[in-house]
Amino acid sequence: MRAGKTWWREFAESLTPRFTPASPVALDVTDTAQLAAAAKGLGPLSGLVNNAGITFSGPLEHMPLDRLREQLEVNTVGVLAVSQAFLPALRAGRGRLVMISSTAGLVTVPLLGAYSASKFALEAIADALRQELAPWGLPVIVVNPGSFKSQNRPKTDAKAESDRADMDEKAERQYGKAMDVFLQFNKKVEAGAGPPERVAAVVEQALIVRRPRPRYLVGSDARMTVALKRLLPTQTVDALLSRFIGLPRSESSS
Repeated sequence: MRAGKTWWREFAESLTPRFTPASPVALDVTDTAQLAAAAKGLGPLSGLVNNAGITFSGPLEHMPLDRLREQLEVNTVGVLAVSQAFLPALRAGRGRLVMISSTAGLVTVPLLGAYSASKFALEAIADALRQELAPWGLPVIVVNPGSFKSQNRPKTDAKAESDRADMDEKAERQYGKAMDVFLQFNKKVEAGAGPPERVAAVVEQALIVRRPRPRYLVGSDARMTVALKRLLPTQTVDALLSRFIGLPRSESSS
């Protein structure tokens, strides 16, 4: 035994994972050549966190299809591309895969249909990978954060305003009020959002605990939203969300 250390401290330290210091690498998750180059020659990995994501908002009735394609390409296809590129290193290190999803991957909010579609698809990919990789002992964990401060939200608002400027008069008449409410709601959410360190702490836990849970809901708002979706009838949830966002309560003239 080393001097100055008790046996229990040495034992505890022996159970603590030791990680090589991280070296950040800028990657475009939609660029398979970049991903292949980053993964080439990489040694065993203990963990991979898929955190890339963008958010486009607006009514699906008038959303440009190129926006939807971009949304899915980054949040869904890009995440799978990263996973495929680094899975050989994860296998070598008997590591684990952490997917950053969202409450919007479990509950769809009006005007966030494209974003929710990408996160619902991510949930399916995570479920499939969790089952497919189980025989090799490679855990797949989903983290669903609620409202936390993010550099993504101002960009989301800017894109929403840009797309709205391109909408025709009919679209503005149908959804303009709801877009106003939605953008104001985003500002309130950002002002009261929790610190992102809380999400980071959950990700760390998912990476180092011996037996990680398949899913972690982070934040009281995330837990409450998911609970309401499970407990209330679909029509009630739809009515609450539509009223919250400011959609018309009854059909108006088109």
